[in-house]
Amino acid sequence: MNRSIFIALLVIVAVGLWMASGQFGGSPASDSANQDTTAQATPANRETVVAMKVQVRRQQAQNTTREIVIQGQVEPLRMLHLRAETAGSVVSKSARKGQKLGTGELILQLAIDGREADLAVARANQVQSENEFQAARKLQKQGLQSQFILESAAAKLEAAKAQVMAASLEIDNTSVLAPFDGVLEDLQVEVGDFIDRGGDIGTLVDHTKLLITGEIPQQNIADVQLGQQATATLITGDQVTGEVRYVSSMADTATRSFRVEILVDEPPERVMTGVSAEIRIPTEQLRAHLISPAILALGNAGELGVKAVDDDNKVTFFPVEVVKTESQGAWVTGIPDDVNLITLGQGFVNAGELVQPVADPDS
Repeated sequence: MNRSIFIALLVIVAVGLWMASGQFGGSPASDSANQDTTAQATPANRETVVAMKVQVRRQQAQNTTREIVIQGQVEPLRMLHLRAETAGSVVSKSARKGQKLGTGELILQLAIDGREADLAVARANQVQSENEFQAARKLQKQGLQSQFILESAAAKLEAAKAQVMAASLEIDNTSVLAPFDGVLEDLQVEVGDFIDRGGDIGTLVDHTKLLITGEIPQQNIADVQLGQQATATLITGDQVTGEVRYVSSMADTATRSFRVEILVDEPPERVMTGVSAEIRIPTEQLRAHLISPAILALGNAGELGVKAVDDDNKVTFFPVEVVKTESQGAWVTGIPDDVNLITLGQGFVNAGELVQPVADPDS
């Protein structure tokens, strides 16, 4: 072996020994550093480092009312289609469309024509029949008249009286009067028009009381009773309160729902019939939490719920039931009366995880 090859082998062996000494040896200082690194990786320290911050709000349950909420509409308590009770020409109108009328107030006047003459004839016949009856009765008492003749005279007198009443009624019917307090919603005739008996005149609507009507789903019908108080918010912004006065005993065959009527005794001064209304019928008092829908989450089984932090700073999931909703949020049950609800960050933590709760600044 020549000299250059021998020197190369010595260099390779020396480098190998040096590398081996770094792999398997070490100073006390390096050993201490390794121990510190290992200590940082212990499970307890690792939890402290990765625990996520969540925003929480301390909240207490409140008393609220479970309600049945349905859509409905406003209807008048009474609506009458006015019809002529005798024939004649319209000679005057005393009311206009849209006018409020009191009971007995004149709407229009029909021509009397020959009705007064008919009444005069009927009254004359009544006087004659009365005289004949009195004469027959006097003769019958003297034994000069039969009972049959007396009864015939009495019948003729009653017929004459009936003719007087009919003629008087014909004259009265020429004056079309409001049968109850209401608003004349429609008036279809003008002065000079001829109206047949039974002809349409207009429509009178009673606004002194109102009905709010709607359809109750069949699964809720057992919770609705006559006499229950209910409220309705109209599309106009008005809110009215009334009493359930009617619940249908037969469901609609198409919708399987039941008609319900709420009577409002003192409606606002101006309520438009036919407008939409949201009806709320209270059914049960209970304890519930008012929460923002934004904090609702889904459980592992897909159930709706909320997440909270317990006394050990661990996440807890509570399935909830939505009792009712309103503009401020949703009322839910299924949560303890006193709870730390997670209001921010609930989507990044799971039940059982350790977290760092931070108070909601809006609490």
